[in-house]
Amino acid sequence: MALNERKIAFIGAGHITNIILDNLTKTEIIPSDSLIVSAPSKGKLQQLSEKFDITIAQDNIEAVNKADFIFINVPPQVTGNVISELSQMEISSNKLIISLAAGIPINAYSKLGNNIPVVRALPNPPSQIGMGIAALSFNTYVNDQQKSDVFELFGSLGEYAVLSEENINAVTALSSPVATYLFFQSLVDAGVRTGIDHETSTKIVYQTIVGAMEVWKQRQVSPQELLSQASTPGGISVESIFTLEQHGFRAALIEAISNGALKATELGDTVQNT
Repeated sequence: MALNERKIAFIGAGHITNIILDNLTKTEIIPSDSLIVSAPSKGKLQQLSEKFDITIAQDNIEAVNKADFIFINVPPQVTGNVISELSQMEISSNKLIISLAAGIPINAYSKLGNNIPVVRALPNPPSQIGMGIAALSFNTYVNDQQKSDVFELFGSLGEYAVLSEENINAVTALSSPVATYLFFQSLVDAGVRTGIDHETSTKIVYQTIVGAMEVWKQRQVSPQELLSQASTPGGISVESIFTLEQHGFRAALIEAISNGALKATELGDTVQNT
């Protein structure tokens, strides 16, 4: 079965469902009448139906029954309830579960039945403009055709990387743009503090970040090499690096990502213990 012949259900009508539906309908990978959404909020469902001309399911059971692929797009704290509800029905091993619930491990879905194919995935917020990165991990029951379809689906959101599941929580933290946004805002504030107006400071910082990453993209050398090339001995950049290191800049970033990964693990443990 080709991807455009499959029916895809979304359990949950939040932000990430909106992003995926927007990309799928724009790229026309899946006909809109093959997209099904279920959620407790009738208002959100109606908005999605009007925006994307999709099918609204009466409940999660109906959504699963109608679909070949089922996205679980609910908060991790709600995932256990969804799994318990779906475990009351018989799910065919021909259906594929795609879990986007942060921190929830693949084995949490073992309650749904034997040999159920499950993909654990996490697209990050830049996916909304097709510039995201999604980490993907598969259990042993996902066949080659299903994998190919999943790659095509997530390709509409940007890039993807296939990893062992033990690395997914780390990617959850690493691929969040919050540290980047905080870095961006801090540099803008630094410019304002030195007397540059906010609009000009924002423009300078934006172009510096974009330009610096484009240099890396074109040259594909290590960041350390680029740091060395941009730093004249005894110069301004060296002084800036020294000050950042005095305040534990790199150590703070590394600890932030590590703690984010631990938080994702804690969320998964909560669901498994219920």
